[in-house]
Amino acid sequence: MITRILDVAHSVAAYRMPAGPHRNLSAARQAVASGLDVEPTAELLYSDWLGIEHADGNRQGLHTAISRVQQLNQALDCSLEMETRQLINELLNSPTPEARKAL
Repeated sequence: MITRILDVAHSVAAYRMPAGPHRNLSAARQAVASGLDVEPTAELLYSDWLGIEHADGNRQGLHTAISRVQQLNQALDCSLEMETRQLINELLNSPTPEARKAL
């Protein structure tokens, strides 16, 4: 049951994140939050959260999500998945969508 909830949360976030007619970052955030309520260690949902905050140009939210996933992994005494580390580096080193528009 938990796996299915996480799959649905990830699917909703992935569907609502890209630019276009279905974009709704609030709905994507809510899906991720609901999934993390069920399984607070789901690193895939943290990756979704990172992407949502970046897509929204919310640098503070991005840093909050990064801190949260790092604290979680520290508490579990494990390291972040390589994909998550790469995503964090990519998002921190790329301009937000709003900054790109200003260029």
